[in-house]
Amino acid sequence: MDIPHFISKMKNFIMKEENWKNFMAFLLGALASTSLCLSLYFILDCKKITKIHQLKFPLLLTSDADQNGISLLPKGTVLYFDKAFPEGFTRYKVYINIDRMPLNLKDLDDPTLISPLEASPLDKPSLQKLLQSYPLSKDDLTSILKSNKISKDEIKEIFENYLSKD
Repeated sequence: MDIPHFISKMKNFIMKEENWKNFMAFLLGALASTSLCLSLYFILDCKKITKIHQLKFPLLLTSDADQNGISLLPKGTVLYFDKAFPEGFTRYKVYINIDRMPLNLKDLDDPTLISPLEASPLDKPSLQKLLQSYPLSKDDLTSILKSNKISKDEIKEIFENYLSKD
């Protein structure tokens, strides 16, 4: 069957009044169903509850790329829950506004190749290293000490070592 013959048969089929009504009813039903499904999708997608956590104390940031550098995620930073993994870690997002500094962006070939930073509370060795090379504010130091991640004896030892070096 060639195309002109097929079009002619379809035209004759649709032109019959009974078939025309059935065709229009089918078309309207399909449009209504599609509209309803899309509306529900967008309404439910917009109503997702975003779970957040605001840091009570700074976290030490480490990455595979920079083993020697020290970076802190400051107290008060809001972490947006992304996904919990069966391996035991949880991924969060941090939103950063960069003002008037366009960045060169490139396409990520494989979206599963994410290279996340690791964040952890400061322990005794990391706090000792931090005190030697990173400017801590009084508020940062207070919140680190109040985090209860370092014992009082360890805090005393850290400060004795720090003060004896001066």
